[in-house]
Amino acid sequence: MKHVFTATTMSADQEILKSLLEKAKVPCMIRNEDLSMALGELPFTECSPELWILNDEDYARAKEIVDAWRNAGIDNHAPWICPHCSEAIEGQFTSGWKCGRER
Repeated sequence: MKHVFTATTMSADQEILKSLLEKAKVPCMIRNEDLSMALGELPFTECSPELWILNDEDYARAKEIVDAWRNAGIDNHAPWICPHCSEAIEGQFTSGWKCGRER
């Protein structure tokens, strides 16, 4: 098991990365997920959620995914209308709310 990412305690970054790794078929887990309740009793450095991969041989691929996510720019897209279901969608989303089809 190897560590690939530590999140701030008040973010969802570890969940986003876990999802990306799972899509890439990299088995992983989040540790310290519920320790935010212990802040003050434990040092904040011990309470941050951590993303760990389960198989050491997946480390290079996992690190590549994490690094790409960290270095990705935030694109601001204009709202759009899904051509399949005619639903108005906010720009940051890539699929229709009703139909689930890709933009």
